[in-house]
Amino acid sequence: MKKSVNLVILVLSVWVLLSACSSSRKMAGVKPALSYNKAAMNHMIDGAIMELLENPHEALLSYHQAAELDSTSPGIYITMAEIYYLLEKPDLSISLAKKALRLDPQNMDALHILAAAYEANKQHVQAMAVYEDIVEIVPNDIEALFYLTSLQILSQHPKEALKTYKQMVKAGLDDPHYLIGVGNLFLRSGAYEEAEQVYHDIYDRNPDVEAVYLALATTSKTQKDDEKAVEWYKKALAHNPAFDDAKAELKKIYDKDKNWVAAIAMYEKLVAADSTNLSDKLQLGQYYYLNDEHAKSMATYSQALKEHPLSERAYLTLGALHMAQEDTAAAIETLRQAIDKKTSFYRARRTLSEIYAAQERWDDAIALFEPLKDNDTTYVGARIEIAHLLIDKGDTLQAISLIEPLMSTHGDDWRVPTTLGRFYFISDDHATALGYFEQALERRDDLPHLWVLRGLTYMQMDSLNSALNNFEKAAEKFPQESEIHYYAGTLASRQKKFARAASYLLTALENDPKNDQVALSLAGAYDELKQYDRAEKLYQQLLKANPESPIILNNYAYHLSVQAKELDAALQMSMKAVTAEPENAPYLDTLGWIHYQMGDYARAKQYIEKALEKSPDTAEVVEHLGDVYEKLGEQALAEELWRRAYELDDRRVNLLEKLDQSK
Repeated sequence: MKKSVNLVILVLSVWVLLSACSSSRKMAGVKPALSYNKAAMNHMIDGAIMELLENPHEALLSYHQAAELDSTSPGIYITMAEIYYLLEKPDLSISLAKKALRLDPQNMDALHILAAAYEANKQHVQAMAVYEDIVEIVPNDIEALFYLTSLQILSQHPKEALKTYKQMVKAGLDDPHYLIGVGNLFLRSGAYEEAEQVYHDIYDRNPDVEAVYLALATTSKTQKDDEKAVEWYKKALAHNPAFDDAKAELKKIYDKDKNWVAAIAMYEKLVAADSTNLSDKLQLGQYYYLNDEHAKSMATYSQALKEHPLSERAYLTLGALHMAQEDTAAAIETLRQAIDKKTSFYRARRTLSEIYAAQERWDDAIALFEPLKDNDTTYVGARIEIAHLLIDKGDTLQAISLIEPLMSTHGDDWRVPTTLGRFYFISDDHATALGYFEQALERRDDLPHLWVLRGLTYMQMDSLNSALNNFEKAAEKFPQESEIHYYAGTLASRQKKFARAASYLLTALENDPKNDQVALSLAGAYDELKQYDRAEKLYQQLLKANPESPIILNNYAYHLSVQAKELDAALQMSMKAVTAEPENAPYLDTLGWIHYQMGDYARAKQYIEKALEKSPDTAEVVEHLGDVYEKLGEQALAEELWRRAYELDDRRVNLLEKLDQSK
């Protein structure tokens, strides 16, 4: 009995499928009455069953057999055209749709699938022609009008597209999100006037849709009219204070401009409209503080806490304000109230422990977590907090003894081996630390910082190949993690693999474009690759942003000196760096090398010898001093230094050439 019911359902499903062979994209359409000869019908049913079983290739085989038996039914060709379209074979879909149209020139399903296939094949002119044919037959076909509008925009015919858009709206498409999508197409194509007309039309009929205000603001910003954009955001909030995206955009603008007065005005209105909104009230308090209205800030935070006594955020915010005003006692009292109010306020507990730790009140800080350490839900976290406080206190052994037993009771929690690994790392027992980090990664290899910890441990153990391998695997796993790519790049540089280093460092900089250390390392890699133009661009940007940075001054000066160009400018930068750090060996070497390039070998010798005193095992400095002695005519000393430099770094094969030439 159950089987026969399933059979009935299957037959009904097949009939529905055979009766609905129009494109799946259609928003509206007319379904034709289909008829096939008896032999073809059996194959059509077989094909429909295969479609229901999600086997389109077997379905196509049955439909092709049906077409062999009945070449006069457009429905067969339409059905096959749609499957080929879904299989991303638009050429075959086009061919079959055309066959259907030769049998039935005004078949709407055939026309729609033909237009869709032309679109998929990027034949936009042909697709537009088909949609125009559809609209001529059925003037109110919303789907055809929608796609025709879109294609006209993409084909840079904004005037025609606007006319079609109006026809589409008149035909009944009133969904603001579809219509905003059309406006966005106009905007992206640079048709700003048409985009604004579309958005204003939507706004006039749908003033309760936040997206249209955002779209109008975006149009203004695209045309560099930021004031008008701000007005649209304000209009949105005036219409509905719950429009969070408009509020966020205004906040972003005010924060960037440090326009605290405008920000206060906005949030005062929001709070007046909804005094129960804790987030807005706390934000208002912050802006009062930034605008030096501390009394208002305190009053706002206090009122928020009074109205929301179970809000941990309110306590934390008020506590932070007390700390900003250097009233530590009031901050402690506020956070104490939070913990007394609710023991689960963990952030308040941690913040208070940080205040106690800063005052070296270790026992008070530890006591905050003692009541939680044996609780089932916070057992591990509380003990880890206590252990970290013991480390800060200087009691590493007690911290380790507190956490090590957790390996047998809670060893599956990645935080336990990670914490132990950190503690042993601090204790310089890197082999043991590495073992724990390995265990942590076995449990959670999806956490980037665990890969960093393992890589840093390898580096401390001078296992540079293992460290580089670790960071390269991590870079592949976490392509957006700048820190990981930075370490991979610096390690590759240390191994003289500069092309690989530059690749990693460039990715790191793309992910973190404001990181000067990454930019400086990348410039250094470009220097080693003799890609001086790329390095120059980075050095100029770095120096503009950090004109007094000794390391940037030094590295830029050395970059110029190795090319023997702009030596006067290089000398000035190098002297500033050495003045800032007179005992820095690399800076002294740079200054000496600039004098060398300028032909002042006596001064070069003076600075490079001092650099060598500070850093006697640096191959580059030793080689530079050898070059100076050669220029001073002391060939034997020069050769001795070159040999020593080669012993320190046998990758400096240029030294062998110098030694050969001196014979």
